Amino acid sequence: MKVKIFLVHFMILGLAQLSAQFKTTIPLRKDVVHGTLNNGMQYFILHNEWPKDRADFYFVQNVGAILEDDNQNGLAHFLEHMAFNGTEHFKGKGIIDMLAKHGVTFGRDINAYTAHDETVYNISNVPVKNPVLLDSCLYILHDWSGFLSLKEKEIDAERGVIHEEWRTRKNADLRIQTQLEPIIYNGSKYAKRDVLGDMNIVDNFKYKQLRDYYKKWYLPNHQAVVIVGDVDVAKIEQQIKTIMGTIPTPLSAAERTYETIADNEKLMYKLAVDKEAQKTTIALNFKKNKPLVQDLANFENNFTQQLALQMMNNRFREYIVNNQTALLSAGVGNSDITRLTSFFTLNVVPKNGRILEAFTQAYTEYERAIQNGFTKEELDRVKENMRTIYNNQLKNKDKIGNANWASQLQSYYLEALPVMSLEDEVELVKNTLSKVNVDLVNKFFWALPTEKNQILTVLGPDKEDIKYPSESDYTTIIKSVNNQKLTPYKETVNTAALVNEILAVKPISKKFRIKGIKEAKGYILDSGAKVVIYPTTLAQDQILFSAFSAGGTSLISEADLPSAQIATVLAKNSGLGDFKATDLQKQLAGKTIKLSPFLGEHYEGFSGSSVKQDLETLVQLTYLYFTHPRFENQAYNRIIDFYNNSLENASENNSKVFGDTIALLDTNHNKRTFLLTKENLQYLKFDKASKIFQERIANVSDFTFVFVGNVSESDLGTINKYLGNIAGNQTQEKYIDHKIGMAKGSAKEKLAREMNVPKTSIYVHLENKQVSFSEKKQIMAYMLSQLLDKRYLEKIREDEGGSYGVQVGSSLSKNPTPVFTLEVSFDCNPEKDAKLLQIVYEELNGIVKENVDAKNVSDIKQDLIKSNQQNIKSNSYWMNTIVEQLKSGDKFISSKAYEKLIQSITVKDIKEYANEVLPQANKVEVMMQAKNNQSSIK
Repeated sequence: MKVKIFLVHFMILGLAQLSAQFKTTIPLRKDVVHGTLNNGMQYFILHNEWPKDRADFYFVQNVGAILEDDNQNGLAHFLEHMAFNGTEHFKGKGIIDMLAKHGVTFGRDINAYTAHDETVYNISNVPVKNPVLLDSCLYILHDWSGFLSLKEKEIDAERGVIHEEWRTRKNADLRIQTQLEPIIYNGSKYAKRDVLGDMNIVDNFKYKQLRDYYKKWYLPNHQAVVIVGDVDVAKIEQQIKTIMGTIPTPLSAAERTYETIADNEKLMYKLAVDKEAQKTTIALNFKKNKPLVQDLANFENNFTQQLALQMMNNRFREYIVNNQTALLSAGVGNSDITRLTSFFTLNVVPKNGRILEAFTQAYTEYERAIQNGFTKEELDRVKENMRTIYNNQLKNKDKIGNANWASQLQSYYLEALPVMSLEDEVELVKNTLSKVNVDLVNKFFWALPTEKNQILTVLGPDKEDIKYPSESDYTTIIKSVNNQKLTPYKETVNTAALVNEILAVKPISKKFRIKGIKEAKGYILDSGAKVVIYPTTLAQDQILFSAFSAGGTSLISEADLPSAQIATVLAKNSGLGDFKATDLQKQLAGKTIKLSPFLGEHYEGFSGSSVKQDLETLVQLTYLYFTHPRFENQAYNRIIDFYNNSLENASENNSKVFGDTIALLDTNHNKRTFLLTKENLQYLKFDKASKIFQERIANVSDFTFVFVGNVSESDLGTINKYLGNIAGNQTQEKYIDHKIGMAKGSAKEKLAREMNVPKTSIYVHLENKQVSFSEKKQIMAYMLSQLLDKRYLEKIREDEGGSYGVQVGSSLSKNPTPVFTLEVSFDCNPEKDAKLLQIVYEELNGIVKENVDAKNVSDIKQDLIKSNQQNIKSNSYWMNTIVEQLKSGDKFISSKAYEKLIQSITVKDIKEYANEVLPQANKVEVMMQAKNNQSSIK
């Protein structure tokens, strides 16, 4: 009855037009306040309380790079950067500085992106209790609409930043994409606008060119305000009307036009190669026009297609896992290409040297589904999975974040994609699932490929020993397979019980407490294993699971370390008990479970999650990993094939060479440092990997199992039934501290590499083991990185325009022994690398010798407090807290005490701590430069 009323509600509504192109008959969820100001600007406001006391502000511009003139190529993106470099109400870096005072951080909480068809700005995780701050955020959006300062000095300073962003992003993937664009976009304007733009224009454009684009397109009738969070909707709406409503619209505003891509009657083909590419990928694309009207029929069609795509991808996975194939992977999917155009794509990743064989196998399985369709059993499984996904979302609807809803509202504004309440969407999904049968799914799957508008692209490494097939080789295969009468797909289903043994609940030998966390209770099982249960109401139906035991790879011999790298991967990809991997996936259809074993340096164990209903299955799977793990040669062969392929061209991968060099220096070339290279694959042994897993995941007496969330003491019987029946030998292992670390003093290395786009990559790492640990010092260690991050942003990015961004991280860890580390890394202009490296060290010295900026310290403290207030509302925070406390034996620090500790830290404290950890630290410095430092920029 509810569904029928819901459907009638849809039918009586007319078309709601959101843009010049897209319309919808599906109403916007009722609690979204939506309106259009007199100047044409739209606004969307939604009250949402996850996270509590926070709000996200999005400013969506329905304009992007596609609207640039030829002499403006790259300026839409440039303009996005300028939005943070001075506006009417916020001079210079005023936006960033003002928000930082409230713990809203540039890069993480304040950001933007430019695409071909839109430009979107966001201010996220804004505390809502200060009404002045909320108004300030609205004034930022007001200024982004049409009040950027665009001062010439700031424009010139940003040229270098944009250029370095281009240098950083111009990797093999982007270079290949540039080769493909003329074919994908069929010669349209999209092929001439790659968003980052022409660097000659970026470096040399006249100020007027930027201002012309800005004045023509940054207009309120192309803009929307989206605000989602724990706000008073009525007050926010009134403030939007007051602040945004005064923005004028020019009398002769430019019309927003939309570019189309011309049809192609015959298949178009393009081979794109690059010396640094790491794999070959074949994509058979079918170009389609997006529907301009979003209605119920379109929603149901899209949903039905998604079911078909899932079944096809399940088939591909089963085919590859259970057979010796030439395929590394294969799959089908839909993707957006432009505002008006999408692709349906068959993607194929072949093993090296087997390109045509892999394409034949993938296309044959795809055509088998086209000819014979899917089975009822396949459909029932994906329908059950879909029901489970939506039911779980509904249970946890109060934990859907602001960014999720803001993104949906953005899509509603730009493309009229429906935004419903979760209750209404679940009802619609249930109604659709009840109507969908195999015949309907097959009908929609058959309709996905098109006779025209086919585009075949092949991308891969540019190597002399790789012979790429011709276009005719592929079309011959397609024609041959299409002309075959393929037999229907057949599958096997294992209907056995997951656990066959008859198990009795074992006694609890002892109870214990988790100090400081009253509701957390510990139990020692008869086997010696420890179980900790911490019930929370932080999520409606979520159980997080973690298990750990001391030892890890530290107890494994040097000779066996290579095989240890794949021990858990092998076990996970081999299935469990009587079920091979694909049968296990079918067995778990409709269940909400994640479970992964891990093997780290000091600990082994598991991480996972489930809902209440599937808790028993979660512990059953854990039981099977201990008692009946599987190790299949075919799974091992797939792992080795994957590594063989990914490492085939690794010598041309500058990032890997750089990373491997760093790994060796950071560990002083320790013999226990294993580098994954083509040559080292010979040391990854099936038998050793299997044995290592069984040895490390064996003695349950040494394990602690932690459950957090929708779990209670009443679940202990279920948990104990399985975990209590795993044999243990009552021994307790300890990990070994091999004291791996840097060489004393300073270690430096310079790499000279062939590069398509010359750049310098810099890495500086400081490590000090002559330190003591305290919670206060741990906080100050983090604060040092944040202080340096602000300094490098100003000095290296803004003042010098030498890098797109500098990554800084620092920490103080306690186990196995206290160690302070600080890492600085960035890509930069090779002409400035020496100067920028000097700045890195000058700022490191400055934080020791000079006064630390009190304002920056205050901003970082506010950010830490704000983050803590959010973190304590999630189960993952409490899981991590309990696990770390159990490992270290540390005293629990309450949230109140933690914030008090943060507030107690002074500028003097930080300066003294910097003097304690930085001057005597050991150092690693790696610099990778281009062999030929001549710019190839065009």
